[in-house]
Amino acid sequence: GVFDDGYVPVIAGLSRANPKDIEVAWNAVKGAKLPRVHTFIATSPIHMEAKLKKTPDEVVEIAVNAVKFAKSLGCDDIEFSPEDAGRSDPEFLYRVLSEVIEAGATTLNIPDTTGWNMPWEFGDLIKKLRDNVKGADKVVFSTHCQNDLGLATANSLSGAKNGARQIECTINGIGERAGNASLEEVVMALALRGATHFQGGPGTGKLYTSTNPVHIMPTSKMVSEYTGMACQ
Repeated sequence: GVFDDGYVPVIAGLSRANPKDIEVAWNAVKGAKLPRVHTFIATSPIHMEAKLKKTPDEVVEIAVNAVKFAKSLGCDDIEFSPEDAGRSDPEFLYRVLSEVIEAGATTLNIPDTTGWNMPWEFGDLIKKLRDNVKGADKVVFSTHCQNDLGLATANSLSGAKNGARQIECTINGIGERAGNASLEEVVMALALRGATHFQGGPGTGKLYTSTNPVHIMPTSKMVSEYTGMACQ
């Protein structure tokens, strides 16, 4: 739908990188005004070897075919995540991300899946990807940070300073294990400091979101009530 102010939300369906899952995700969101399919596959050595039991070449092929398949269904807004990017070899990330852009990906989401990175490390990774991935200037870089070490918000903001223009976050920071980056923290950090403390990255160095902070408190309370999880 369209809100009174004309804002149209993107509705995304998350899917593993196989055709059946992608088709189900696309069927779920294709009725939206702005539909998106978000597909992912792991790229770290430990995940490729122990979980997927795939070679790096096989992972690249699966990733590219997943994006091509989503595009073949009629989806023009395709997000791709190299799962566990925070522990992946940067050179391998350059390769797989360059190839998915060529295949049709429009957003590259960089996850710190295990909440492993330090803020300076994660920000540096976003910068390296923007500098070394072919076609990086044609896509939006995104962050998806977990909070295992309590650094999800800090890592997300460091990613934003270094050129990420989408931050994946959750109400009250809820998520598996220690949770995800908190929407409330990210929104308010940018509302209060976004105009003055993000120089050095691309563009003007003035960052903002379209979120109205007035709605944060009631939304946070509603989520706490429905989930039974107190906001920390």
